Amino acid sequence: GSDQEKPWFRIRSYGVGTTDFVAGLSLLMMVAFAISPDFVAYLALSPVRVLHGFVWEVVTWPIANAPDFLILLNIVFFWFTGRQLERQLGKGRYGWMLLGITAAGSLLAVLLALAFRVDAPFLAGMSTITLIVVLLFIADNPRMPVFFGIPAWVLGLVWLIIPLLQLVGARSWINFLQLVLNLLVAAVIAKFAGLLERYAFVPGRMYTPKQRTLGQPRKRRRGSEPRPTSGGGTVVQGPWVGHEPPAREDEEMDAFLDKIMDHGL
Repeated sequence: GSDQEKPWFRIRSYGVGTTDFVAGLSLLMMVAFAISPDFVAYLALSPVRVLHGFVWEVVTWPIANAPDFLILLNIVFFWFTGRQLERQLGKGRYGWMLLGITAAGSLLAVLLALAFRVDAPFLAGMSTITLIVVLLFIADNPRMPVFFGIPAWVLGLVWLIIPLLQLVGARSWINFLQLVLNLLVAAVIAKFAGLLERYAFVPGRMYTPKQRTLGQPRKRRRGSEPRPTSGGGTVVQGPWVGHEPPAREDEEMDAFLDKIMDHGL
């Protein structure tokens, strides 16, 4: 397959992609929290700390997870839906999309903190990123059957309304505003990444780098000539295919996810 279809690395025969890496790192941080809560706390985003030079928090706050069953469920849903989006976009483009959505959420938090002169909103954990990834997946598969044959868009609507109601009930208006703005910006970033193509009202268009037409020869630089080979040996032209480890576990996992996509949970 192409480089975008290949995993970043393999654990035995299982290929680890962007979704697997983020989910695994989030689980690892749960263990790290038990060892050193302060270490994980400094991965979460505090606007004041960012303004004082803790810039890594701009991208690390989604993996700042404490051991919690609800967070574990968020990671599971992130892994399931994110893996599908990664198969569609490729590991690189999907990774840049996640990074852009995370950084955009951080920027919004810092700007709101400056506007209201408070150290809020405080960002930590996978819940926001999972919400966004699940909604993007559902937006591209709105009629997919989920629990008891219920259409996916119904689940998405419930998943969106509940956190908004929680923030309204807590009168946490700055967090409410940050979440709403982050969802809107995430939709635009996803559109540039290649998702939400059916939604014309979402601004943006997919970025596609220029590629040579199939079969079109590469232009030779002026004055360049092929160099003669010494010894008269024969040069075997590529492409050369390296040894790929067996991908049995990848294929079994993809087949399992496809079955869920077709028949629901």
